[in-house]
Amino acid sequence: MKAMILGFAAIAVISVGAWYGLNVWGFSAADTTSSPSAVRVGDAGPSNPTLRLSD
Repeated sequence: MKAMILGFAAIAVISVGAWYGLNVWGFSAADTTSSPSAVRVGDAGPSNPTLRLSD
């Protein structure tokens, strides 16, 4: 029983430490998947008159 409680405590310490460390060093999901040069695909839709193929 003591080993199981010690294991749960170790898991909690490791997960909180990893969460904090990855956020501090810039490896969070928000930091790695977003950039200021991201392309907005929604701007090139059919409402854009220069891209119409039906004319």
